[in-house]
Amino acid sequence: MTSRQVVTIEAPAKINLGLEILGKRPDGFHEIRTVLVMLELADTLWVSSGGPPSGTELPDIPAETNLVTAALAAFRQAVPGSPELGWSIEKRIPVAAGLGGASSNAAAALLAANELVGNALPREAMFDLAGSLGSDITFFLGGPAALASGRGTELESLSPVDQPVTLLLPGSSIPAKTRTLYSMINPVDMTDGLRSGRSRRAVDDHSIPAMSDLTNAFSRPLSILVPGVLELQRALADSGVDRFGLSGAGPTHYVIGGDACDALSARAPEDRRFDMFEIIPTRTRLTPLIPHSSTERA
Repeated sequence: MTSRQVVTIEAPAKINLGLEILGKRPDGFHEIRTVLVMLELADTLWVSSGGPPSGTELPDIPAETNLVTAALAAFRQAVPGSPELGWSIEKRIPVAAGLGGASSNAAAALLAANELVGNALPREAMFDLAGSLGSDITFFLGGPAALASGRGTELESLSPVDQPVTLLLPGSSIPAKTRTLYSMINPVDMTDGLRSGRSRRAVDDHSIPAMSDLTNAFSRPLSILVPGVLELQRALADSGVDRFGLSGAGPTHYVIGGDACDALSARAPEDRRFDMFEIIPTRTRLTPLIPHSSTERA
């Protein structure tokens, strides 16, 4: 009889409570500032040792760009002698929706792999490895709320946010979305970072940021590419929803807070403008990602 170690870990979605682009950095990346908050909506990832390397094919994601595979390969390179790793995933987070699903999956994979080798890779090395794979991945190693600056890898932990959230997801998709939207950013979309500073203070005071501070630099270019974005925003305002925003580079929008979510629930069934959107109720998450180990016998 053989056995293998299996680590189970939730990989949560996130939303951005406002997102500012301050300008272009000398290294070619954009300088951003945003408050990130994890959600209870989450994928479940299983990573195992003691068997042949394997993985799950994900719809619409080429194997060579699958961040779970990339994260596990990078981890094994960083930790010589670590075992072959297999993995599988149950997807619940919509793909390429601005909810950080791929980045969260990669962070969860790193945490699970490290758990399997007795946490051989120190915390600082884990953050460096995550940052080399993608800007958002480092956030998911900490959390559940943070102010992100620079490329998104400079993080300041914030108090957990405890609020209901409703997600609105359109059916349309954008090829090479993030790259395309960044290419459309111009000076009119750039701000000075003060809104994110106010959002940071609101979160640390256990409050929801003001509507004026939930603005997102990608809203204007996204409205050019995705029909219905401006109409959705008008529909939310008409419904009395006083706290909503765009998450990441979109196209998902969110409503946050009890009163705002109740206003949406009351109006959405009667307003045909919401018909083109999938509506997903969830909540903000209060805990970081935690791996759980077990032994399976075959």
